[in-house]
Amino acid sequence: MFGITYDTWNQICQMYFGLSNGCKKAYLQWFPFSKISESDERHIMSEAFFEKYIKNASFVLFPEAMHQSENFLQKGDGSFRDSSLLSPILYLVLQAIGKEIHNHYQPIRSVNIDAFYAGNYEYMRAKYKVDYDNFYKLINSYICNCTYFIKTDITNFFPNINLDILMNKIDERSNVSENNFTPTQLKMIKEFLAYCGSGRFPTVENSVASSFLSTVIYLDEIDDRIYKFINEKIDCIDAFKIIRYVDDMYILIEDETDILELHNAYNQIRNEYSSILKEYGLSLNTKKCCIKPKKDINEELKKSLYDEYFNGIQHNIEDLFVGKFQMFLDSLLDSVEKDCIDVERYNSIIEECFGNNSVEFTPTEVFNYFVYECENTFESPNVAKTICRLIKTDISFISLDPKRLSIMIMKTKNTEAIKSLLNELFTRDRNGCWNTYDTSIAISYLIQSEFRHIDLLKVLNKNSKSLEDYYKYCCKTSFAVLLRNKRFNDYVKVIDSDWKAYFLYFMYLIEKQRHDVLAEFAFFKNFFDRFNADLDFFCGKDSKSKKPNYNGFYQESAAKKLYKEIPGSDKIIREAHKLRNSNPLSHSSAELIDSKSTSKDLKNSINDLISIINEYMDINWNYFR
Repeated sequence: MFGITYDTWNQICQMYFGLSNGCKKAYLQWFPFSKISESDERHIMSEAFFEKYIKNASFVLFPEAMHQSENFLQKGDGSFRDSSLLSPILYLVLQAIGKEIHNHYQPIRSVNIDAFYAGNYEYMRAKYKVDYDNFYKLINSYICNCTYFIKTDITNFFPNINLDILMNKIDERSNVSENNFTPTQLKMIKEFLAYCGSGRFPTVENSVASSFLSTVIYLDEIDDRIYKFINEKIDCIDAFKIIRYVDDMYILIEDETDILELHNAYNQIRNEYSSILKEYGLSLNTKKCCIKPKKDINEELKKSLYDEYFNGIQHNIEDLFVGKFQMFLDSLLDSVEKDCIDVERYNSIIEECFGNNSVEFTPTEVFNYFVYECENTFESPNVAKTICRLIKTDISFISLDPKRLSIMIMKTKNTEAIKSLLNELFTRDRNGCWNTYDTSIAISYLIQSEFRHIDLLKVLNKNSKSLEDYYKYCCKTSFAVLLRNKRFNDYVKVIDSDWKAYFLYFMYLIEKQRHDVLAEFAFFKNFFDRFNADLDFFCGKDSKSKKPNYNGFYQESAAKKLYKEIPGSDKIIREAHKLRNSNPLSHSSAELIDSKSTSKDLKNSINDLISIINEYMDINWNYFR
């Protein structure tokens, strides 16, 4: 269905199941991987599992496996990203699709362009850090021979990726020498991406697929075009190198050129790049674009691993930033007490406390190190004492950075601090003041406590049904249970290898998510007719048939005959056929356009058809033992 091979599926499962337990428990998207047993891992990685659920996409029949909802990821300015939270099955399928495309895609980028993304399919790395570091190391290895560099950035990159353009590029460059993806598979991949992203390109926490597809593929032709423009149209630049990390692009210029002439070239390059981006639905973030002499590279990169890369000198962050974490807390407390804390001030405190001009790790990376990795930081009595004072002064400061600050409070293991945090959350819930920031804080707390705080979990569930479902089916126990529902496994038995039935059902789900009821009904009715042919064949009531009679079951009489044992089925089938024959997406009569039928009528018909399928299978239970 999606062009995924078993080898790819197995590699993807190994990559994520092999993550450390600490990594799995640090992120809501990865947390389910911490809950499955080794036997479940072997089962999900097995060829039998792949053949049954992944190859023909039968997993789409299982509602819990198709869970897609909003995640709560924040930007540096405190606002929330438009991000998706996927069931582990959807997540693994997404990564496998990305890997399969990676295996066949032939880039057109010049060899003088290097593009890095978060993670790496070539070396099967799920985490971003190694490739992020390699990006910086490569820039530092080239900058020595350069005079100037140009930095560019793209505004709201992921949300503005056009799926139609993306799929066209995949089709063009993955089917060059042989046909690796059929038009149907490309259609399925596009709709799958749209489903994961609620109609748009999916922004998913720790998704190698999202980063690869956006960087290596979507920006491939764009990078090549800007390279050719500089090479052919900018006379004052002869030698240059382009290095990209996702949407950040650096152009390193080797020529000794008059600065005025170079500034003119910079303007031409920026205008051309902006014009090219516009053709792809993207726009240049001009506030983050600049041209500077090479000595200022660290001002932009804010991280240099030059010593480690060239001289073998490794730096211990704790040694470089002795006392800085306490300084951060003291500065934060001072601002909170003076009532002058906001996101801008908070970020400036991080910059002030964790910046270092000698070895310039990013201040954010240093802060992350102390929060996530340096456990002994929180053993200091003074650290715990200052955090308690912060909470007592104004606990709302946590909303500035819910995830990290919540984790920081929990790692103190200070009962008073943790109790204050929880009391504030419960109070806000009781007073009807609960908001998205509270949800983010609660998620961070529950992940750290492995979802053991039942009362907080109840509050979170009350305020977010989608998170309740995600916890119940993906985090509470092994997510292998997502595909153990007997009813839907019986559906799989009936459909067997009839992938067209799964295609129709998946398209029904797609249109349902889009709230396009006419298309939703059209696809479900087509699925119902095809499923009936499979069901009749499976139960063997016509012993003369050697294969399902798909053409025959589009007729109303055939469906009525199949379900004759079900009371009221005649009326249900007659009404469904009437709606299908008047649906402009299914029949040229298009009578529904003038009809007074409502969306509720169409949805009720779908539910009625599902009910007679299930009742039929219950009556004929002996076929499904």
